[in-house]
Amino acid sequence: MLLSLVYMSAADEPFDQDRLDALLEHARARNAASGLSGLLVYKDGRFMQLLEGPEAAVLETYQRIIEDPRHTDVGLLVEERIHTPRFGEWTMAFDRGHEAALPDGFDTFLTDGDRSADTSKARALLRWFRTHPMAAPDAALGKHRR
Repeated sequence: MLLSLVYMSAADEPFDQDRLDALLEHARARNAASGLSGLLVYKDGRFMQLLEGPEAAVLETYQRIIEDPRHTDVGLLVEERIHTPRFGEWTMAFDRGHEAALPDGFDTFLTDGDRSADTSKARALLRWFRTHPMAAPDAALGKHRR
């Protein structure tokens, strides 16, 4: 059995294009070496990640994220056992503007959406994060209340 988890956090300060590209390159290599797959999405100063793989590697990586000073308000949303990975590799999605060349490991989830037939809670949370205004870091301040 594999472990899958989804967490959400806020960035301690906004990530610019260079920081996001560096994070993509570093995390992709490290997660591949640990046998992890999943999707990290960055939007409006917030992160949401679905991380899956061998239990020890997932828990070790999640602990490192909790202790990373670049993250605040880390919250575990879903933790579940799975038989097979939902993602073939680890990728990352964020707003890249209108650049033509996309780096290895970049996912077009934010612009193109999710074409997966997966109906799990974890996948539903990623879809919510992509489109819902309450995913914004200032949502708790009442900006999006009706």
